[in-house]
This record gives sequence, structure tokens and C-alpha cells, in this order.
Amino acid sequence: MTLSRLTVFFSCLLILTSCKTQVKLPKNLDEAVLYFQQQWTQAELDNFKKKPEREAVIGLHRGTGMWIRNNWVYGDRDTTLRNYFKKLGIYAPDDISSIILTSLHRTLNKKDIELDKQVEFYKAYWQQIIDCNQKRKENAVFNYNKFKVGDNITLYMPVDTADNYRNAVLYDCPTTEWTFDEGKDLIIKGTITKKYFINDTANVFFSVRVIYMNRKDTDILMTKTKLGDKKDFSLTGLKIE
Repeated sequence: MTLSRLTVFFSCLLILTSCKTQVKLPKNLDEAVLYFQQQWTQAELDNFKKKPEREAVIGLHRGTGMWIRNNWVYGDRDTTLRNYFKKLGIYAPDDISSIILTSLHRTLNKKDIELDKQVEFYKAYWQQIIDCNQKRKENAVFNYNKFKVGDNITLYMPVDTADNYRNAVLYDCPTTEWTFDEGKDLIIKGTITKKYFINDTANVFFSVRVIYMNRKDTDILMTKTKLGDKKDFSLTGLKIE
């Protein structure tokens, strides 16, 4: 076979392969559900269908769910599906893939997908995070204004003791409430040496010279800290007296 014929042959093969592997992006939830009904084998559909809904959806979060996010949601490809969910008030890629998989499971089991209720569930979840973050910002600014450089302060931080490693942490919204455990958690006393904010006047920080720690075997946010060190603390989510 001549070089020119080989070039034409491989060009045609490449075009055919590309066309075969190219996936048409669904434009809405119905098309997304239909895609899996058509592409999965009957055995795959039956296996997914027979599992309890929550178990089935969570079980595919890192597999099929990730495939949905990578191929249908992320990137600069056709954004029709993403815009469809945005109009519903759903923005997080994880939420989109979960709604698709939940709706598929309910469709296979001949149940109402109850899209409105699914949407409200995720909206309520994110609203509590928004409210929590707003409250934490307000508390951070209050403490920022309450103390001045040279003041002595006491900080309280929960400690994670997983794998026999003591690490003082800050919890993320929405689960930020915790009760101080004197036998486990960390008390830090120090003197404020600097006050500052970064980008936003609500994103506030103290630099603190550490003069006391009730447990010296505890890292602070995975950083070794000893008496006399100057340590920067974000006031967001930090318990201060």
C-alpha cells in the first residue's frame, strides 16, 4: 500500500473512531436518565435498580457520578445541561450527578422522581451553609473589633486525634458546633501582635505570640507550634475569649 493510501486509510479510521466515541451531551434531566437506560446493559440496570436508593446513588458517586461530572458538567463543552440545572437553582456538580442518578433509580423502579423535592433538598442544604458562614463572618468581625494589638487572648480549638496524631482543627459549615473537652481539646493563650485582613474586611486575622498551651504535643492546623512562636489565626470559626 502506498504512503498516500496509508495516510487516507488512517485518516478515515481516526474520523470513524472519533465519531464512535463521541457522546452527545444531554440537554435536560430526561435525556440524561434516558442515556443510561440506553447505554447500560440490562444486568447493570437491574443491579442498580435492586439496591436501596441511597446505597445505589452513593455507591456510584466516585464512579458513574464522576463520569457525569467530568463529561457533562465540567469544562467548556456544551453548557446546555449545566444551564438547565442552574435555572432550577442547582449549581454544584456533585448535586447535579446525584439528582441524575437518583432520578434514574426512581425511573427504573417506576417511582415519581419528585424533582421539585430533590431540588429543595439541595437548596436547603446550601442555604444552611450560607447562613452559617454569614454568622461566622459576623462573629469574626466582632472579635476583630473587640480586641486590639497588645491584648491577651485565649483561644479554644477542637482536636482531631485520628491515627494517634493530635491536630487542632477548625470545623467547616454547617457542622461547626462543638463542646470543649478539657481532656482532649486545645487551649492557647497569647498576646496579639498584629491585626489584619486579606482581600475582604470580613476575612480577618490575628498574629498571636503563644505563651501557653495546655497540650504541647498538639499541632495547630498540622503545623508544629511551641511557646514563644508567633502564629497567625483566621478568626473565622475560632472560639476566642
